[in-house]
Amino acid sequence: MRHLASSLILGVLSFSLPLLAKDITVHGFVTNMKSATSFEIDDYKITRDNTLRIDLDLPKNEKSFASFKPDDIRVGTELEVTGDYDEASGELKAKSIKVFFEDTRVVKRTALLEQIPSLVKSGSGWEGDVRADGEKIHVLPTTSVTLKPDKSEQKKLRHEGEHVEVKNLTSLDEVNLDTFVHYEGTRQADGIIDATKIEFEHGDLDPGEAKLWKHYDPKIKAPNYSSLVPGELTMPSCVYEFCAHYIVPSQEAQNYITQMGQRLIPQHQKDLPSDDPLKIPFQFYLVRDKTFNAVSYPNGLVLVHSGVFEVLQNEAQLAFVLAHEISHAVEKHAWQEYEYHRKELIALRASGAFVPFAGELASNAAASAIKSAYARSLENQADRVALEWMLMAGYDIREAPASWKAVSLKHGEGLVDPIWGSHENRTMRRSYLMAELRNNYSDVDYSKLKDDTQQFHQVAGIVKNLEDKKKTKAK
Repeated sequence: MRHLASSLILGVLSFSLPLLAKDITVHGFVTNMKSATSFEIDDYKITRDNTLRIDLDLPKNEKSFASFKPDDIRVGTELEVTGDYDEASGELKAKSIKVFFEDTRVVKRTALLEQIPSLVKSGSGWEGDVRADGEKIHVLPTTSVTLKPDKSEQKKLRHEGEHVEVKNLTSLDEVNLDTFVHYEGTRQADGIIDATKIEFEHGDLDPGEAKLWKHYDPKIKAPNYSSLVPGELTMPSCVYEFCAHYIVPSQEAQNYITQMGQRLIPQHQKDLPSDDPLKIPFQFYLVRDKTFNAVSYPNGLVLVHSGVFEVLQNEAQLAFVLAHEISHAVEKHAWQEYEYHRKELIALRASGAFVPFAGELASNAAASAIKSAYARSLENQADRVALEWMLMAGYDIREAPASWKAVSLKHGEGLVDPIWGSHENRTMRRSYLMAELRNNYSDVDYSKLKDDTQQFHQVAGIVKNLEDKKKTKAK
């Protein structure tokens, strides 16, 4: 799956192949703990000697985890393990272990509220919980809780001659479900984030973001369904995508993808009036492409490649693919990345760097964004939010990591993922989701959730038949 803001490519699982053993490096999240010397990352059974030193990859200016001990490793800890791998047993005997804290222990994120915060006044501050981002965020009396005017509110304040500033939150009436929360904090052993800072900001369609929406409005030529002639979807910009996509000429398949997508859009977003600037005009298309991919755009355009039906095993896995892409639009990931890289350029200029072609530099920054913890944080968020929306729609969330397993079964692990080029290696993505299930969904009653429907397989058959007819016609 890939969202427009960047083309993100990183190989995080590398192999060298001696005759008798494999010396490998696995980068992923702990999915099962037996002891401090025996744990798992997906299918890899990690063992380590008690005397093995553990290296720490600390975030900038973060010294609080310097005392991290091996006993502090738990489900969800991000590790890079290098060692000797026994393929027959799946055991990886560690020779080195590095722990990563960015976005797993030290958290700095922005997310749309899932529900009105459960907060009460505590002296001069607030205390309680905030639900956002698929996370439980604990607000302490010492937590800074503020409200930042959005750009429209700032413009109005300036017009009225008022001073624009971030103010302490005075009432929960100032917060609604169109509010984003910028939060910072530290994850505790129970998985809850103790916040040091909470900053609310009302959702707003920035003029620049509105231009971005319009910039990616596609031109649509509908298929001729009776003659099985594909339609055409043409993008006005082709920075990271092909200019034209061919719409699969099956009304049933198109309706199915649209219905699936609509089912997974969060209810509050669906309930917004059509003239509300925050209403995202979602469109879903199944396009003819044998590669396994899905693409989302900031204006709610979601393209699903027909190749997904050759890989995914059931409807719940397709629900995860769609929910992940929908979340990129709802959480404004493309705009967030644009703003992030714009600030990087401003910082470069401020430091005296000569930046003659800012647009080109921004594109290069976006293209290599997976190297930054920030970009990977957005992918992690899309996964977390997708789990929430799958669950709300009644789908078995265990099929989210299983979807990555299905990709591996079809295409293998590989050094760099050739299918989902914008995502890290499948082992890392799969292990992240498995850790999320263990940490945050242990009380789910899976007997009430569905994983498959006959319609999924019927549409998969339609797609295959159309592809077979295309091949026959080509001969």
